[in-house]
Amino acid sequence: MTEVTTFQEFRLWSEDFCNHVVDVACQGAAHEAQIVAKGIQSDPDIRSTKRYKVLDTEILHRVLEGFDANNVWDFSTFWSTDSLPVVEVLHYEQGDFYLPHTDWSPYYSERKLSMTVQLSDEQQYGGGEVILYDGPDPWTVTQKRGYATVWPAWTLHEVKPLITGERWALVAWLRGPDFY
Repeated sequence: MTEVTTFQEFRLWSEDFCNHVVDVACQGAAHEAQIVAKGIQSDPDIRSTKRYKVLDTEILHRVLEGFDANNVWDFSTFWSTDSLPVVEVLHYEQGDFYLPHTDWSPYYSERKLSMTVQLSDEQQYGGGEVILYDGPDPWTVTQKRGYATVWPAWTLHEVKPLITGERWALVAWLRGPDFY
């Protein structure tokens, strides 16, 4: 029997594939980060970063494989890339951050799992830690390049301000029926 934990961390991609993901993302237009509050909007007091949508099928399939192999909670999810509503590459520059939030809400009630994949070399930036609030002590997500972390979408988490350098990360959400 698999031990159930609050999150899963695992090596997902090589450094070369991380570079490929950033290159593919940068071929598209950058968009300001948004939040869902009273409608989808930008609010630089809550979230600051640039985001790039990922539509490349090879990347989407690899994200889906990572989710499938690490759904230790056995959440009911949709099949194929239809289960991935959005996959984005985020580019954090000095001062960028995201205050504590969850990826699940009445607006996003089909989100079951959240994933972040570290695309940058952890030696190339300072700050920018992803913190999960999953119990009495917060957990800092690994910053090892090519590693992914998956957690239930309703877990409170944040991205601390980036102090130096730049940080690239892929984020994705796995959808399923509006129940667990």
